[in-house]
Amino acid sequence: MAKKQSFTFETRLTEYKDMLVSTVVEIPAEVVKKLPAGRVRVEGKLNQVPFNLAIQSKKNGPRYLSVSQAMRKSAGVKPNDKVKVTFAIVDPDKLELPEEMEAVLAQDDEGAKKWNKLTVGLQRSLVHYINSSKNVDIRIERALFLINKVKSGAYDKRMKD
Repeated sequence: MAKKQSFTFETRLTEYKDMLVSTVVEIPAEVVKKLPAGRVRVEGKLNQVPFNLAIQSKKNGPRYLSVSQAMRKSAGVKPNDKVKVTFAIVDPDKLELPEEMEAVLAQDDEGAKKWNKLTVGLQRSLVHYINSSKNVDIRIERALFLINKVKSGAYDKRMKD
């Protein structure tokens, strides 16, 4: 198995005033040159805080990683602080399901079939919603709620062909 190429650099957190997530790590040009074209997902660390993100880009602007308020808090940083970033490229279609969703899908064939037709991006968003709770009971409720929503056809327009 080939070793994943990894990248490490230091930079400062940058604030973008015109975006929902306003704090970003701009990726240096020398790193961008080594990245593949198209969608790129990466796993890494920002000051030792793990992340799994997609590399974004502004129209005719730099490529960057969005840094949420929660990630900034975990890393103990604020805009303009210096940060160390390390990441490796990962399969953009790889998605780790929380065990609550795995259990729901294992018990619901219809739900599993419809879930597997959703785009990976939508699945990732729904998984994030489940994982955003620390309470196991709430994660179970959310998994059940979402699979019922999927089965009801709420996401039919966002299914793969």
